[in-house]
Amino acid sequence: MDEKIPKQQTGATTDVSSKIELETEELAIAHFQTVKKRFLAMNSWELYAGEEKAEFSLRDGNGEILLEEPKRGDYFCIKTPGLHNKTGDGYDWVQIEHIEEESDAHNECVYIRVRPCANPTKPDDHVAHFFDPKATSNFLIKRIGREVIAEVHGRNEVPNNNDVGMIEKVRNNIVALGGMLIASELQWKALTSGIIKYEE
Repeated sequence: MDEKIPKQQTGATTDVSSKIELETEELAIAHFQTVKKRFLAMNSWELYAGEEKAEFSLRDGNGEILLEEPKRGDYFCIKTPGLHNKTGDGYDWVQIEHIEEESDAHNECVYIRVRPCANPTKPDDHVAHFFDPKATSNFLIKRIGREVIAEVHGRNEVPNNNDVGMIEKVRNNIVALGGMLIASELQWKALTSGIIKYEE
């Protein structure tokens, strides 16, 4: 699935991963199913990332919360602590543009790619996200034999300064540049570690 991640061309990157190794492949297979349920329950990501971090929710084209598993075309919104996006009704919005699963006897993977977009309840508005739509966030969970892995890869992370007001431009630069330096990696590291946590 790594080949599905867009190539880096401009701006910053984020690469975060967490990994655990189980005693047997049978245990890893069973645990991966638990991890997969957590991964696809996107409304619950804040439980794994930590409540002091961002809030996450899966939405439809009317902005209503979806309780089913994510699919291509669904929206995903994030509320960044302290710096809410006025254009997005307090949220930064992305849309799921690719979701895929693959598996064989000893390997399994689920991949989700999202891209910044407009608030779907205000489709004529500009992109409601601190990153430019060139950016993507790429989420993967994998099982390779006895190992269970969760990864987040940000590509082409450029602040969204197009067609936004001065206040939003300042806000987007603060959030995006902060994300590029520290906050984004801490956020995603907490998520990847939480999603793959093994509880006997």
